[in-house]
Amino acid sequence: MSDGQWWTYLQAQLEQRGWKPAHLARAAGVSESRISDWRNRGSPPTISNARAVAAALGEPLVPLLVGAGLLMPAEARQSLAAYSVHELLDEIGARYEDITRLVPDSGVKHPTFDGGNPLQLVADSPSGEPMRVQQEREWLSEAERPDEPGPDTGA
Repeated sequence: MSDGQWWTYLQAQLEQRGWKPAHLARAAGVSESRISDWRNRGSPPTISNARAVAAALGEPLVPLLVGAGLLMPAEARQSLAAYSVHELLDEIGARYEDITRLVPDSGVKHPTFDGGNPLQLVADSPSGEPMRVQQEREWLSEAERPDEPGPDTGA
């Protein structure tokens, strides 16, 4: 990579979006001094900084690294077999963290197996009948249903 190629790529991305370096710093959670190093010294980013910049720009990490000249196109096309299990798990973990940050934790209830399960209250009917009793009633087959009362045959 030539000196400043990362910054040249970033500058084009910023201009395309009408952003200033300070905007990128805030959006990516990267210090302005780090961005200044990229611009003035031609310093390459760390993987975590590149990932943060990719997320801020809404760009996938690998194409961003290729566009910035940090990764060759041939390297970007490697099969998964080229990576160790540890590297793959790290990438999956990082992506999972990114996705879970986007999901609001607004009182989502998770099932538990104790007596005070809050989900049971949600699933129970207004009459207070537990859901399992309702399901058991619905799961009876025709053969298991009691006979309907009919006329007395006198037998």
